[in-house]
Amino acid sequence: MLKILNLTFLFLSTFFINAQTNEILGQELDVFIQQQMSQQSFIGLSACIVKGDQVVWKAAYGLANIATNTPVSTETEFTLASISKLFTATACAQLWEAGTLNLDANINDYLPITVINPNFSDVPITTRQLLKHESSLHDSEADLQLWDAVGDPIYDLDEFCEIYFLEGGDLYLASNFGNTAPGASSYWYSNAGFTLLGYIVESASGMPFNEYVRENILEPLEMNTAGWFYSEVDLDDMAMPYNGAGQPYGYFSVPEYPAAMLKSNVEELANFLIAYTQKGIFQGTVLVNEDTFNSLVPESMTDGFGWWGTDTWWGDSAGNFWSHGGFMNGVRTQLNYYPTDSTGLIILTNGQGNYQAIQNKLEEYIPLFEIENTTATFDIETVDFNVFPNPVDGQETLHFEFHTRQSSLKQVEIYNLNGQFVLKKRTLENSFLMDISTLLKGIYWVGILKNGSRGWEKIVVN
Repeated sequence: MLKILNLTFLFLSTFFINAQTNEILGQELDVFIQQQMSQQSFIGLSACIVKGDQVVWKAAYGLANIATNTPVSTETEFTLASISKLFTATACAQLWEAGTLNLDANINDYLPITVINPNFSDVPITTRQLLKHESSLHDSEADLQLWDAVGDPIYDLDEFCEIYFLEGGDLYLASNFGNTAPGASSYWYSNAGFTLLGYIVESASGMPFNEYVRENILEPLEMNTAGWFYSEVDLDDMAMPYNGAGQPYGYFSVPEYPAAMLKSNVEELANFLIAYTQKGIFQGTVLVNEDTFNSLVPESMTDGFGWWGTDTWWGDSAGNFWSHGGFMNGVRTQLNYYPTDSTGLIILTNGQGNYQAIQNKLEEYIPLFEIENTTATFDIETVDFNVFPNPVDGQETLHFEFHTRQSSLKQVEIYNLNGQFVLKKRTLENSFLMDISTLLKGIYWVGILKNGSRGWEKIVVN
């Protein structure tokens, strides 16, 4: 059977969200999270669950500011702490994709200063080593508190790097470098290393680091209220960090800001997570291309762009999940991505409790939430396509043909009748085959994402 889709498509009732089910699940999570907040002395918390390209649940609890009695909302900005590193690493990936940054070249090829480990002055440090925390830098996690101050950082990025990494600088210590040469055996989680990556992005791109990230990551992801500095965000929407006794730390910063100081709310940070669940795309905008994404998220942690399997993202050897947490005074955050079913979760807090039980509960509830599917209208010229054979009778491939003069990025997604994602393919080709040999017999929905529009067609696999 040959099917041509060129009209408005309305989902059948099978695919409409069961709002009542999701509401009940949300109420159950509300009770659990509020209990945990009381036990863990969290002041405020916001969280969300992402499935595919949707936020299926989001909520906010507690206070953003005790003194003003301001409640947390899903639009409350939190300091992300080390989740910030994911944005710095993504910036490096974009420059690598553009051919501007060679991950394995001496970082001094890009920097206006010369950075070396004094114990191994003839061994260059590379960007890849910085991404993998294998650069031989040996700074202490507690260093973040040495130069913290209320307000924006007391040092500019270039100034900090000069006085920290160059011998004779006010913040230079030989002990900031390890006694093992740069490479795998020198692994040490380094905030200073990611600060240096920010300086590399700045130098390689010719733009201030914060401006590069805003123009190339935040704005494309519609993270319009996010920023690295307090001067870039609305303090009225900013969560105050608190210690376990409920005493405020103030709106403080550290100069290692590419490693720790990005600020965002859970709704906009979800757009970053969605760009990963959608393999580099957010609402038709390409954050990184397919080759780069496949390098960022390999099938296992044994290879990849530069950081998977070390510490920039945590995960397991089979590539079933990737995650990173954030930990600073008055800040505990978590972002998880599960590539096997294109889901994820985010937890943002302004306290110092343990959110592990909340994370475990959200993971447990991810499969229970249902995806919302909406009516979609498509321009005939944009979405005309053929998909055949249908029914698929003993075949292992589907053939797609798009009627368009220009090649553009197309994403094909297949869901079962329970709304669960099962297969995906991305291509620039107007005619291509998709391997469906792993599908069991049954009825499926094939979704097409193209130029920000989405179309659907039901197929039968016999």
